[in-house]
Amino acid sequence: MDEPTAALGAPEQRKVISLIHQLKAQGRGVIFIPHNLQDIFAVSDHIVVLRRGVQAGERKISETNHDEVVKPMVGG
Repeated sequence: MDEPTAALGAPEQRKVISLIHQLKAQGRGVIFIPHNLQDIFAVSDHIVVLRRGVQAGERKISETNHDEVVKPMVGG
């Protein structure tokens, strides 16, 4: 899903996040590409950061925080 919540209002965004939670509960994998870190931390188990098309970082959500995710995004 590439930016599935970008152009949606708050109620619709919650529906998309709920759908991702449902898919996760069913054991289905979802590739979720948002720019909203709150959404990422709400539904993800694992994050891979790409910067200019190259992997810049990889973390388990349970073992990281927003600052550690942002650093590789900006080249830090």
